[in-house]
Amino acid sequence: MRNFLKKAAEFMQGRYGHDKLNTFIWILAAAVYVINLFVRSPILVIVILLLGALAVFRSLSKNITKRLYENNRFVSIYTAVADFFKRQYMKVRDFKTHRYLRCPYCKAQLRLKKRTGVQSIHCPRCGADFKKNILF
Repeated sequence: MRNFLKKAAEFMQGRYGHDKLNTFIWILAAAVYVINLFVRSPILVIVILLLGALAVFRSLSKNITKRLYENNRFVSIYTAVADFFKRQYMKVRDFKTHRYLRCPYCKAQLRLKKRTGVQSIHCPRCGADFKKNILF
């Protein structure tokens, strides 16, 4: 067993390996596979095989700079989408106690205690003061 692990480590020397984009590709392939269990389409089988081949290709690639660029781009898009859904979840979760507003100057998301009427607001990011009428 040690000999196999040593050979595998030597084989992967200088190759890119696994990253978040590869994880996403494998999860996407698994989701398409589950859908294919119900639909039974040969096109979906081809899509699953292509996704698997893409993930293996990325893992075994020796062009590390290009794979890093692809992964960094994916991570930036992923974090933007994840942050958007996290903010939406927080808005729903805190609906009874807080309101979320944007600063008109720096566009920062501000979390305010729920009070109706005109409020004087100080933005902690840019330091601007402004008034906002909160209706409900």
